[in-house]
Amino acid sequence: METKIAKILSLVFFPLLIPTYTLLIIFNMNVYFSMIIPQLAKLQILGMVFLITFIFPLFMMILFQRIGIIKSLYMKTKEERTLPYLMTIIFYYLAYYLLKQLQISPIFYYFILGATFLIIITLIINFFWKISIHMIGIGGMLGTLIGLSFLWMIDIPFLIILLVLCSGITGYARLKLNAHNPAQIYSGFLLGTSFMLFLFLVIGYY
Repeated sequence: METKIAKILSLVFFPLLIPTYTLLIIFNMNVYFSMIIPQLAKLQILGMVFLITFIFPLFMMILFQRIGIIKSLYMKTKEERTLPYLMTIIFYYLAYYLLKQLQISPIFYYFILGATFLIIITLIINFFWKISIHMIGIGGMLGTLIGLSFLWMIDIPFLIILLVLCSGITGYARLKLNAHNPAQIYSGFLLGTSFMLFLFLVIGYY
């Protein structure tokens, strides 16, 4: 039963879904740069980000599995992850480029750019060590929201606490599935959180 729950949690917090989740949260914040975007435009942007950062990379992973490049979508070994990471970097950069062409706050495409750099860092680490991309993803979302709350004085303590709890249960799920050891879990979470928090604090400084 616990293993089944762990698998469900791993799917709910699948790393490729994190950009969509994060933009969805930001679009529903009572902040100027979000409120000025028409509702229809928000749906179109979310649809585009979902398609490029989730559907396209997932399709490529399924294709890689079919032709034998990876054994499964879980990509349990670091060797299996190299090519999917490279393809994901390309798709994320495409999402960044398209968002940058729109008349919206730079906050949105800076977030996607930060996520792109996180995957690049993950790819480099992956050559030497297996790190938890699940924890990098949810940590990145947490770091983004903490950074935004500092920059625009957004009062979202409940949301931040909720994300910390979600991070904890996601980490537990990955340990339960024997996908990672504790060091890979903690380092992934710290990398994602600290990198995105640093990015948004730097944006605010300039």
